[in-house]
Amino acid sequence: MSLRTDVLDAVIEGHLGKGLIVTRQALIQLFSDIAETYTGVFLSNSEMTTGVSSPTYEHFTQRVGVGTYRIHPQALLDRMIERGLA
Repeated sequence: MSLRTDVLDAVIEGHLGKGLIVTRQALIQLFSDIAETYTGVFLSNSEMTTGVSSPTYEHFTQRVGVGTYRIHPQALLDRMIERGLA
């Protein structure tokens, strides 16, 4: 599994975010077993518009404020389908 998958699962299960909105700090706290140098930049590197400089990331977030990102609904739906939830 990847951090992307873990993040989407955490949002689906209600462990991360408020609706589609996720903060950088909440991500760092939830995944404290992963280096903050990775989790701290994960959401911004996954951003659909400015994250294009990070070609290894699947882009599925939209920045809505400083340290605050919106998970794209299609990414959540795709993960729910993968899990057999939709």
